[in-house]
Amino acid sequence: MGSEQSAEMAEALRVLDSADLERGTKAERLAEFARARREVWAIADRAGADSIAIRGLTRGLEASERWPAEGAPWGEPPEAKGVDKP
Repeated sequence: MGSEQSAEMAEALRVLDSADLERGTKAERLAEFARARREVWAIADRAGADSIAIRGLTRGLEASERWPAEGAPWGEPPEAKGVDKP
């Protein structure tokens, strides 16, 4: 396997790089995680040999997605307190 990445891998990385996962309400951030995951999986569906590696890119999303849903283990930053609270 060469060091060149496929066009699909490059596209999936661009989707992840352009995803705004740090701003907005909890609902907006969760929607952005879901959108990025859907797009990456759609790219993987049409990719060739590296489709599994492309799907693997979403593992980091799964870990990070818990933060807006459950809160970071170290608490909220001061500027986020009161944002999107029930």
